[in-house]
Amino acid sequence: MNIASGFNRLCGGMTRQALHLWVAMLATAFASLCDVIEFASRQPQAAFAIAGLICYAVCKASAVTLLYIFCRNNRWLRWGCIVFIAGFVVLSVVNLACLGFYGFGITRKLITILCETNPGEVREFIPNLLSQAFAAVTNRNLWCAVLIFIILWRGVPEIPARIFIPAAGVISLLGGGYFVYVYATAEFGKSNHIIYVRTARCIRATIQDMRNIRELSRQRRPLPDGITASSEYKADRVVVVIGESASRDHLSLYGYPLPTSPNLDSISAGLYVFSDAIGASSSTAENIPRLLTFMTDEPSQREWYEYPTLIQLFKALGYSTSWLSNQERTGELSNLSGILSNDADVVKYLGSQNSEDHYLYKYDEVLLPAWTELMEKGKRRQLAFLHLMGSHIQYHNRFPADRSKFTADDVLGAAPRKWLTRKKAAVIANYDNSLLYTDSILNRIISELRRSELPSVMVYLSDHGENVFDNRDFNGRDPEFVRVPFIIYANEAYRRLNPEIIADIERSLHQPFSTSELPQLLLHLSGSGYKSYSPQRDPLSPQFRPRTRYVDDEPFKSSRQ
Repeated sequence: MNIASGFNRLCGGMTRQALHLWVAMLATAFASLCDVIEFASRQPQAAFAIAGLICYAVCKASAVTLLYIFCRNNRWLRWGCIVFIAGFVVLSVVNLACLGFYGFGITRKLITILCETNPGEVREFIPNLLSQAFAAVTNRNLWCAVLIFIILWRGVPEIPARIFIPAAGVISLLGGGYFVYVYATAEFGKSNHIIYVRTARCIRATIQDMRNIRELSRQRRPLPDGITASSEYKADRVVVVIGESASRDHLSLYGYPLPTSPNLDSISAGLYVFSDAIGASSSTAENIPRLLTFMTDEPSQREWYEYPTLIQLFKALGYSTSWLSNQERTGELSNLSGILSNDADVVKYLGSQNSEDHYLYKYDEVLLPAWTELMEKGKRRQLAFLHLMGSHIQYHNRFPADRSKFTADDVLGAAPRKWLTRKKAAVIANYDNSLLYTDSILNRIISELRRSELPSVMVYLSDHGENVFDNRDFNGRDPEFVRVPFIIYANEAYRRLNPEIIADIERSLHQPFSTSELPQLLLHLSGSGYKSYSPQRDPLSPQFRPRTRYVDDEPFKSSRQ
């Protein structure tokens, strides 16, 4: 029995109504996969992924149509199938509409927004929704999709069954094979291919995440000894940019042979580059509480929530505080930043809500409009945190394709190593391109501060470094690779107002310190005091005392300089 006769026997013949259902389910399948297709179009081997997803959409349409054909002669099964199809259509349309309106479909971010939205916000949201709907209706791509649907609606029923059935069968088998391939090889986002599973997982995980956040939030304590907080307000704008997985050793600012930081390299006035800063851990999760609280890098029996937090302190000092993040709030990459940032006056997660929302990853420039608006319209004294996605693994996803500059040939020519293959050199090139992109983000922030008449200072550091085939055949986090870029930029207004602090900075450029000293350093830069301030731990203080530094609770020892 060949494929055609088998499908004819299976379906009892494809009626016009069944073929119309197949076309409708094909459109629905594309709507359920639209965000996955959009993400795939921006990845390497995009053609293979898109072809696979098209075949998978055909497989979905064929499976749903066959399900209805099997159930149509039984009343209860038929109605159960209709309910299933209706749910499939509704969820897929929601997925498509949200992608068109807001840039993401059914994800944890969407569920979180729905859970946190009150009736007043819904009323304010409706006028914007109507304007978004009008913009979508006039979108040329939408009308192209409608035209294709009409052509298929009218044309597919005219295709002879002996041609349509085997063709749909073969393409469906290819789509099923692609689905199996994705589940066997993909590191994340597998559930996004099945709209019911995706929705159920997002709802369940979001509810659990919100419970976890509430539980962790209960552990936080009010700022202790707030009465001891005071400030001379040496800086009106304090901007802290936290990078991700950026190694000092791959920046031309620190002597790397490829020009990965051309903008920073060209700044002659107000840029101060520290040569010996290390992260307190090789993981983001362990570094974040040491950056945002007075928790030190030394082994401690105290928990993170027993320490005063930077945001609480600067609020007590009279600063308006903000947290703008392109990292996730919860999930595989998540850390305590989602808890420690909750006290900020403005909290915005502008990228992915969760690591499973992989197609939501946006480039770090998404943070800049929100930051610029805060600087222009916010209060005079501000502490702003920008948490970058930076150079997180899957480096090719961290910069736009048209911003790619370095190639494997560049890496092999500039820094050859015996264990490097062309494929590994390409990985290094993408890592270097991600740093080049971060350089452009920092340059835009510095340009804004340079134009400001208010005394402003920016601190850029990375949470930890990355071993990208640098000293052996290995790519990933490495306790030896925690030397990070640590940079201060002070605009002219700040330098003019604070010559003594500038002198402190210039004297301290080669001090060996841990990034866990960030709270001490920010107090110095802002001219502030607090009970937990210690000049011996402040890298800018004349009283600073170099000490044994710890990485992951172990004394830092490295043969690398």
